[in-house]
Amino acid sequence: MQKKAKQSITTSSSSSSQADQSIEKTEEVNWVQQESDVSLPILMYHAIHEMAPEEESNANLIVDPATFESHIQRLSEEGYYFLTPEEAYKVLSENVLPNGNSKIIWLTFDDSLWDFYTNAYPILKKYQAKGTNNVITSTVGDNGNLTLDQMLEMKEQGMSFQSHTSTHPDLSASDDDTQKSEMEDAKTYLDNNLSQDTMAIAYPAGRYSDTTLQLASNLNYKIGVTTNEGIANKEDGLLSLDRVRILPETTADSLIASISQ
Repeated sequence: MQKKAKQSITTSSSSSSQADQSIEKTEEVNWVQQESDVSLPILMYHAIHEMAPEEESNANLIVDPATFESHIQRLSEEGYYFLTPEEAYKVLSENVLPNGNSKIIWLTFDDSLWDFYTNAYPILKKYQAKGTNNVITSTVGDNGNLTLDQMLEMKEQGMSFQSHTSTHPDLSASDDDTQKSEMEDAKTYLDNNLSQDTMAIAYPAGRYSDTTLQLASNLNYKIGVTTNEGIANKEDGLLSLDRVRILPETTADSLIASISQ
């Protein structure tokens, strides 16, 4: 786990439109200003499928679909508002809450794995929940990974796709040029192929340095997530936000307990 670097990022207002998404709330969002800084639980998932015996070495990265559905169902029943990356940035940078609802959550999935489309996506749609997949862009279309067509389809249904770099290196051990190209190439790929301005990055394996954060800011990333455990707030730096790691044994009850404030 990397030492967290503090960084001040200039913020600006961002609008959040639900109208162009198939997953949408029944009423327009009213962003309510808060007097104190808003905290945000950011959940970190990886694979969503039944673990095979040969996958035991990666067991902590795999959540079975039934358990995943229990998480999303419970969050929905508890009245949590599922954020997009743009909304997460707005919440943290402007200290606002959607409709004044303090129950907010940002679902993130690392590595652009195949099962996000086959297993997670149908569950998210069922509960009208929004999820963000952090894409290793060099693997798009490879066996075991998402295809561009799948991402385009899911984006039309309210899913988001953000940067997990081009090849998933250890950024903290990479030289400046490599770090820049990894983050820039991924952003360019997503911007061009998904017709968006990619604004969020998840650092591979949570490894980053002060230089990483500065380069990310220079490349116009607005928000970054780590693997440091905790509830996110802007005091940590908008480019070095904590997340809550979801494990195979995480139950709906333990999840709610871990994010309750």
